[in-house]
Amino acid sequence: MISLIFLVLAAICNAVMDKVSFHYYKSIFVKYKPAFWYPQVSWKNKYINGNPCYGRRKFLGFNLHPAFTDAWHLFKSLMIVFLVSAIIFYDPIFCMLIDFIIFGITWNVVFVQFFNNIFKLKTT
Repeated sequence: MISLIFLVLAAICNAVMDKVSFHYYKSIFVKYKPAFWYPQVSWKNKYINGNPCYGRRKFLGFNLHPAFTDAWHLFKSLMIVFLVSAIIFYDPIFCMLIDFIIFGITWNVVFVQFFNNIFKLKTT
């Protein structure tokens, strides 16, 4: 059952990624710092002065991991961690086929709800 929770968290992360990538200006994320949330701007964060010509930003001598530079990469990294956790902690609920269907439906329902409703900018 814990793997289902990890799958839900992964689907939410995927909804964040798609929302900021494809509907940033129609999302709740438009209220926050574009330099982190808006992929058309935030990709520059991993570079010195936002310019690839100057090379990658470093932390303790290592290239700064993209997960710490912008929302898209952060939520992509979290999604992978949650998916791997779902696999590691998988314990059958019913049988593999039924679980496959349950997990698939759960992913789609959660993703659609977050993408279309929860992360959608409410207009007054």
